[in-house]
Amino acid sequence: MGTTLFPGGIIALKIFEARYLDMMKRCLRENSPFGVVSILDSKPIDSDASALANFSNIGTLAKLEEFDPIQPALYMTKSYGTQRFRVLNIKQEADGLWMGQVELIDADPQIPLPKEHEKVAALLHEIIAVIKSEDLLADDAFKIPENLDDCGWVSNRLAELLPLPPAQKNHLLAQSNPRIRLDLISEIIEDNDLSNTMLH
Repeated sequence: MGTTLFPGGIIALKIFEARYLDMMKRCLRENSPFGVVSILDSKPIDSDASALANFSNIGTLAKLEEFDPIQPALYMTKSYGTQRFRVLNIKQEADGLWMGQVELIDADPQIPLPKEHEKVAALLHEIIAVIKSEDLLADDAFKIPENLDDCGWVSNRLAELLPLPPAQKNHLLAQSNPRIRLDLISEIIEDNDLSNTMLH
């Protein structure tokens, strides 16, 4: 899909295709997650090999929380990101659903926010305040409690909100060190003067 999900983030999807409805129902029945992987190239996918080249090699497991019918064969779903994974190989099922073998990636270590990044943390705090005041994402802006003192949490939330191309978001998702991820995000915000853009 065209979105990049980070651990702790929320993803809302309208589901109507039979293959995805079956997948979501299976996830509910088995209490299992599904994988969210970005499509980086819009070229037609005609084989498993070309799909592996078109899809990001990094994704995030999503845990289904809500599965509500809007009308017959149309459901509104809400899921949250849990653990990152690396895609090893993929194949397409007969119904068109893509399945993959993955390797789980360790969760971000807890790293206190350094003083030089207090400015971007304050920016995130402002953005969250706007989201809440304008009810842009109801009360489910983020799954986990706000943690503006943690490099991983701050970097993940900013990476979700930044208006960046999928390839760049996936580069941030792939960073194993949340301090480095936050360094990169701070540079992006400063170099592109994105502070005002993100607040309007």
